[in-house]
Amino acid sequence: MKKNLLFLLILALISCNSKKTEQMINQENSNPITTIENAKIYIKENFKSNEETLLISDELNDPIGMNMAIITNDILGLGYDVNGFEQKEGYRIYKYKKH
Repeated sequence: MKKNLLFLLILALISCNSKKTEQMINQENSNPITTIENAKIYIKENFKSNEETLLISDELNDPIGMNMAIITNDILGLGYDVNGFEQKEGYRIYKYKKH
């Protein structure tokens, strides 16, 4: 329950950053992630830079935010902080920054 509250607090504090990194531009040409399992695999294999992005399909964004809480827990465990998100048609681009 505390993790859910932390996630909701983080989302409330997010500021949208419109700056696009080269990685984000490359990711926009790929398909958004549609399952928690695929998100966990992607994070494990790709989160290596100081700034990272994650494309998440709107179908994975449940009304309570539980799916993103699970995904964000892994990301926070790697030492990243939430750095905003951008809503696109059918998906969101979540941004993270190493602290």
